[in-house]
Amino acid sequence: MRKSGSLQPAALPGNILSELLPIVREVSSVLDPEALLPTIAKQLRRIVDFKILDIFLPGPDGTLEPAFVEGVEFEIVAGLRVRPGEGVVGSAALLREPIFVPDVAKDPRYISIIPGVVSELAIPLVHRDRLIGVLNVEGPDPKTFTPDAINALGVLAGHLATAIENATLYRETRWYAGLLATLYEIGKETSSILDLDLLLTRVAEIVKRVIDYEMFGILLLDEERKELVLRKAVRFSSFPEKRRIKVGEGLCGTAALFKEPVLVGDVTKDPRYLDLIPGTRSELVVPLIHKDRCLGVFDLESPVVDRFTEEHVKILTPLAAQVAVAIENASLYEEIRRKETRVQKELSIAQGIQHGLFPEECPTGPGWTASAHFLPARELGGDLYDFYDIGENVLGLAVGDVAGKGVPAALYGAFASGTVRARAFEKRTPAELLERVNRTLRRRGVEGIFCTLTYALFDFSSRSLRLANAGVPYPFHYRAATGRCQPIEIAGIPLGAFDQSKYEERSLAVGPGDIFVFHTDGVTEAWNGREAYGAERLVAVVEKHASDPELGALIMENHAAFMAGSEPSDDITLVVVRVT
Repeated sequence: MRKSGSLQPAALPGNILSELLPIVREVSSVLDPEALLPTIAKQLRRIVDFKILDIFLPGPDGTLEPAFVEGVEFEIVAGLRVRPGEGVVGSAALLREPIFVPDVAKDPRYISIIPGVVSELAIPLVHRDRLIGVLNVEGPDPKTFTPDAINALGVLAGHLATAIENATLYRETRWYAGLLATLYEIGKETSSILDLDLLLTRVAEIVKRVIDYEMFGILLLDEERKELVLRKAVRFSSFPEKRRIKVGEGLCGTAALFKEPVLVGDVTKDPRYLDLIPGTRSELVVPLIHKDRCLGVFDLESPVVDRFTEEHVKILTPLAAQVAVAIENASLYEEIRRKETRVQKELSIAQGIQHGLFPEECPTGPGWTASAHFLPARELGGDLYDFYDIGENVLGLAVGDVAGKGVPAALYGAFASGTVRARAFEKRTPAELLERVNRTLRRRGVEGIFCTLTYALFDFSSRSLRLANAGVPYPFHYRAATGRCQPIEIAGIPLGAFDQSKYEERSLAVGPGDIFVFHTDGVTEAWNGREAYGAERLVAVVEKHASDPELGALIMENHAAFMAGSEPSDDITLVVVRVT
């Protein structure tokens, strides 16, 4: 039985249905949330000549907020918040059914804001049994809403909900992709700083770059005394130097004890809060977790209520994981410096082991040759490369770069290299191989450390190349037929970053005289104090010396001359495959 005041969409005439199809196509094609809502309003005017159109979306507290308005200045309704069950809009949201009010003056639910409104139609937008929002259409005359128009809007509601959900997911995906890129760069930067005080200073600058805080502190855990000790503070008022907070005490101690972020919009209402910073009203504490061990916390405080949001938690949590790794590395390095003699010996041994993990010699075969060059920035490097003789004139090649340098990067690189080798002989496609390696690194890898890697599969019998990439700079393909060298543009997410990552794959024809150049970013991003080496300079050397069988060595000589004695800041790996 239909509830009073609610509507159920009826079957539409064929002409109305044909009118809806282009509207659905137009709305579904828009993925930018900022452009989608105006597009919806424009398309709906083809069905009903409304006076005002509002699109309400759920806010963080569950109330409905106007996200888009047409027919009135947005500022008039900007502060409006509608609870489920409140007004016509809230009632439609609560009942999950369209509500049509022919005369709002006779309906006690109507919330009067804009004069001249006579009739109102509120339609809930539901996707997979979840309320996405409410479409609210108001008109100056009940005749504005014909039965066909009401039914058409009811049919469209599901498509509009799907379009809004897709646009929201698209925006979140782009946001997370941008966040991942930022975190990857931050991870590379922080992992190279092994002085703890310098690292904490740099971390404070990085956090300021992503969240404009008023006060920020880094407290590290004294494991023996089970106390948090302030090690770095950027403050807006006084803070007791070297203040110690027991684990479990206050918001900081609570985050450290339970290893979970603590977000408090108003600290005056939270009995756990320790009144150390006068004027503080909101606080966000994010623990620094490494291998399920809390190393300390980020502490952000503000004199503004509800200053921090769940989005800040999403940003700081993975950043804190990376910083925890960097802090652990820096702490280990301090210990290493106290035992320098033994460590130098161990590093020497580790360097020999790492070099032993690389191929003893570069393979050659009927109609092709390969050369490889590796130059670590320190005793141990985070780059890796390997060849795989898969048989029948088929060559597998992997070139990778771990986010970081030194011992952690070398160990992670050895683990990643071994994982790739274990999968290479399963005769899977490059994309499948990267997906399986990613799953292994996610299960058994280290949070906060990623590995970029490209995997190429040459079949010299059929003169073809299949390639998948996980974030390594684009390889270059020199075509002998044209004398031009161009990048093979194929991108991908670094290995070990996300579960269920998928990878694209490209296939290319391989011609006689063609050359393929694989490299890590230590080649093109090398800085000599004035400029970067750059992809253009690399391409120029390849095109100039393409006929020289020692092309790889010539590139490295040109690179060394460019650096002119400057110490490399990153590992350098270069692999050249030539079709003879």
